[in-house]
Amino acid sequence: MAQYQTVIYDRNSGTILKISPNRYISNKRSLAAELQTNDWKGLAFIYFPHAMPLDPTKHKVKRLTPNMPATIVSPDGLPLDFAAILYDRRAALSQGQTCLVEFEGGAGDQLMEAAAVMTAMATYKQSTFAIRAHEKYLSILSHIPRLCPVASTYVGHHKDAFTHTISNHTHYISDPRGGRYGKASLYGAWLGLQTVTDLVKIKLTSADFKQESQFFSTLPLKDHRYNFICQFRSGSGHGKSWQHQKVQALANLLHQHYDSNFFLVGSPREIPPNPPNIIDLTGKTTWWQTCLLISKMDLAICIDSGVMHLARSLSIPHITLWGGTNAQVILGEDEAPHDIRLDLPCRDLICYDCQNKTNACMQKITPEMVLKHARLLLHHPH
Repeated sequence: MAQYQTVIYDRNSGTILKISPNRYISNKRSLAAELQTNDWKGLAFIYFPHAMPLDPTKHKVKRLTPNMPATIVSPDGLPLDFAAILYDRRAALSQGQTCLVEFEGGAGDQLMEAAAVMTAMATYKQSTFAIRAHEKYLSILSHIPRLCPVASTYVGHHKDAFTHTISNHTHYISDPRGGRYGKASLYGAWLGLQTVTDLVKIKLTSADFKQESQFFSTLPLKDHRYNFICQFRSGSGHGKSWQHQKVQALANLLHQHYDSNFFLVGSPREIPPNPPNIIDLTGKTTWWQTCLLISKMDLAICIDSGVMHLARSLSIPHITLWGGTNAQVILGEDEAPHDIRLDLPCRDLICYDCQNKTNACMQKITPEMVLKHARLLLHHPH
């Protein structure tokens, strides 16, 4: 069986000209010699590291994005290496493996990756799994019931104990199968899964809050007040972030209508110092403290961010302001009734930085829109 396949193709059209098993191409002259020609202009090659059969009449070579190398695609545009990954991983894990999954990304990614691993645990009952994640997320992941062991120290000889190591670092920004699957299913693909529909739940106890009693003693949490939490800026893209002036205006509106606390979390220095009607915790909480705080809230107001994913896993009512991304691409589902997503001509573009340089999908969301949805949720939660 071939260890890899050398695919020679026409650079302009992507047409596959020849497929050779295990053929190493050392220079342009040897590339031309494979086709018994002296003209190497317009020729290119890639190595396809899978045994999946290739058909020059059906498959082509295509560069999916300007910054990524060319890849082989099926007639419907699906990268074959993506399909091959599903096939290879499914075949291996079905036979029984000890599998280490290395998590990547922010807090939201951790929860979607955990959902993928839990689906894999149920699918491949003969295999065992463990997770390596960044230390700052360990407390959150360890509070997901029935999840496999999680640590940050599977290195050296400990890592060698696993027969399979899967890194969740992916060069696919969104699912190449289309935008209907959601990011949890994209992580699931590395585990040979077609889809991941589960939402992991975080279970907290009174002991968790006692351990953080010093942190909570500094906060004005009152049972008779409404408590709101907000994250409005994303570290993964300006295109899906709201503006701090809108956040301040929203805090003022909520203060006018409710006896409330308005907590702001996220990266430090996201809003001017000493904002009125806002308890500014930006840069002052760990992700674990943020998780505990969200569980105490009546409502979370967030963008596509870690706070949104934590609110979902904690079953806390939330309003998501969608722009730059959408619920179908990220969650694999439609927006919730109280989410806000504007109907703009560019709404289906995925923009971590606005392609039109206007950020209109977020700029045009007003504090009054959010207040209207918040009042509906608070007074009619079902």
